[in-house]
Amino acid sequence: MAAIGRARSLPAWARLLLTVLVVAGVFTAREAADALLPVTNVFLMPILGVVVSATLFGTAAGLCATLLSVLWLCWAYLPPIGSLKVDDPRQLWGLALFMAISLFISLVIGAFQATLLRLRDAHAALARTDSQRRLLLQEFRHRSRNDLQSLVALLLLRARAAPSSAAQDGLREAAEHARALARVHTLLAQEAIHEDDPTLVDSRAFVEGLAMELARTHATEGLRPVVLTAEAEAHPLDSERAILVGLVLNECVTNALKYAFPDDRPGRVQVQFKRHEREFRLTIEDDGAGTPPEEQTGTRARPLGTGLGTRLLRGMAAQLRGSFNRGPGPGGAGTHAELHFPAEMARGRG
Repeated sequence: MAAIGRARSLPAWARLLLTVLVVAGVFTAREAADALLPVTNVFLMPILGVVVSATLFGTAAGLCATLLSVLWLCWAYLPPIGSLKVDDPRQLWGLALFMAISLFISLVIGAFQATLLRLRDAHAALARTDSQRRLLLQEFRHRSRNDLQSLVALLLLRARAAPSSAAQDGLREAAEHARALARVHTLLAQEAIHEDDPTLVDSRAFVEGLAMELARTHATEGLRPVVLTAEAEAHPLDSERAILVGLVLNECVTNALKYAFPDDRPGRVQVQFKRHEREFRLTIEDDGAGTPPEEQTGTRARPLGTGLGTRLLRGMAAQLRGSFNRGPGPGGAGTHAELHFPAEMARGRG
């Protein structure tokens, strides 16, 4: 298509001259092959000149090649030779058929190429739109992250000036949740964008990346020697649901790292994200001190941290049209938290 585009960009006189040369070359080849080609098939090779001209230079060139071929056939091949007059009615019908076929070929090639050019332009416009959409999404996520980081700083500043310890704790906890949201947006803006659609998130890159970021963050804070591992299957997730999954993951892993391993005891936290039939499952499991089953802790199911975290977890699970459960791990050791939500987004969901 690039070569054809360059040929069609030539001036009209150049395209006309090249069309004449193409037709002349075809008839020269026809005369050189007289010993091989039967005399009765004089209309066969001129069609090649029409096809080449129409393909390279457009419909007008195909029509010009048709006219030149008709004149050349009348002059050099159809009796009486050396005259534009055709005496044989059968040859006249053959010449008319050649003209009709050549005109049809020229028009079809022109229409086909026009369609290809429109498709190329539409694809280029779509690619530009997709690139702009990617840039806008990245800019939005960067701005969201920066705004959330500013909110974290403001909450921490207000916490230091709060008159009571309860207000300080509440503000610090709110700052932690805002920091978690900022961490999720940072990962969305940098690594987890799905290669085919910027509005989608690759679940493997997102879950494993967020888990490793939490491990690095808590390691730099001098917390307990806990090993955090993550394993996730690769599935496309829309950004809205990915943010909720990231917040659930952040809350559960943070609780495990902070509260499951008292007295500097070592341990393990394992994160998994998999699809099981028609639902996604996010599991966070540790071998730490453990928590009682939810039915033994009342409807609020308070973790070892605070009740706000669990209320947020349940609320985010409801937004995902799923459920969140937490209780003792296998054999009663540690804690097992699990988020279930439908793999397919419900219709009508914005």
